[in-house]
Amino acid sequence: MRSLPTPTPRTLALWVGGALLMTLGVALGNQDVVWPALFLVLLPLLALLTVLVLRPHFTVERTITPPVVGAGEPATVHTVARVTRPSPAGTVVAEDDPGHRLGTPHHARLEASRAGQATGTTYPIRGRHRGRYTLDGFRIRFSDLLGFWVHTVRLPQPTPFVVTPAVVPLPPARASAYGATGETPIPQTAISGPDDAMVREYQPRDDVRRIHWPSTARSGTLMVRREEAAWDPTAWVMLDSRAGVHDEERGERPTFEWLVSAAASVGLRLLADGYTVTLVDASGTRHDVAADRPAARAEWLDPLVDVQVSAALDLHEATVRMAQATSEHLFVALVGLLDRGTADLLAATTASRQRRLVLVVAPRPAARPAFEDGRAILVDHGWTVHEVSVDADLAEVWESASGGVA
Repeated sequence: MRSLPTPTPRTLALWVGGALLMTLGVALGNQDVVWPALFLVLLPLLALLTVLVLRPHFTVERTITPPVVGAGEPATVHTVARVTRPSPAGTVVAEDDPGHRLGTPHHARLEASRAGQATGTTYPIRGRHRGRYTLDGFRIRFSDLLGFWVHTVRLPQPTPFVVTPAVVPLPPARASAYGATGETPIPQTAISGPDDAMVREYQPRDDVRRIHWPSTARSGTLMVRREEAAWDPTAWVMLDSRAGVHDEERGERPTFEWLVSAAASVGLRLLADGYTVTLVDASGTRHDVAADRPAARAEWLDPLVDVQVSAALDLHEATVRMAQATSEHLFVALVGLLDRGTADLLAATTASRQRRLVLVVAPRPAARPAFEDGRAILVDHGWTVHEVSVDADLAEVWESASGGVA
């Protein structure tokens, strides 16, 4: 993209001086003063012509390593500017501006004396906010030999750069293998012996008719028979994207961004544990990722790069999607505001043997009574409810909460 050269203070000074000298010469009728004044006015114009005709040409190559990073992680930009047409121009300076969200402009001096000459430069950037960016701010700035004009030329070289949500490494759940009825199909013969290979500890809501009395007598702990089933774990992660529950502060929504980071981290943890994970937002948009896919990590993070708050007023569409799940599915609901209406919608999606966890952003004091009502409803329906703040350590929260769903 071309722009017009800009005169330097030296040019403006010559023009002002030349104009005054010419006015004085005309007023005095002295031709010997007019000619030097005319020379002072025309000299910068001749320099302008040389800048336009003899400007150097460059090609630019830019690479970013790595091209995809998590929020807050650094990356390195490497640019190579190669001369395709040399120029006797004065100083040539390159500027690469990644944008204020990624860093500050980087400057480097270029050599333009001969064709094929290449100048490489490297500088760091850091994406502090998730999103898709395009670096396309490469410019060269040069002047004529006398310093009368400065010409800035933009060289288009769009380079994509992706910043995913911040990912917190989470510890594995205390038990991550479940069968179609919520049972753990992994035998424990190495610990309990063959007779106890199909038993486990009693859990609330278990049918008392399944109590295995011989194992109970030997272990001193109430044990129940497990039902054999192939392990086909599936999990749902619900992201509360309702705009009305996330206050905007300085152009950002801290609670929403925390939940997005939590969704990214929890989903990757569940994929690592072997789950097929489904992401669903408040508008009902779903995204499925299987753990055995080679690019499972990238597939899970990709929609979270772009997710934004929606106009949905409640979680009806999301819970309609979740109601399609069968009784063995694990639910993790990441909620920005919990009240009786939200709790009723979540409670209506679950069957008796589902594992289900809610992480709720800590409510404002005025919303505390509604939150307590919603929590009571969910706990009564077998959900594990954890209240968190945007400053909470997600790894500690997950380690504490996952025992309730494992």
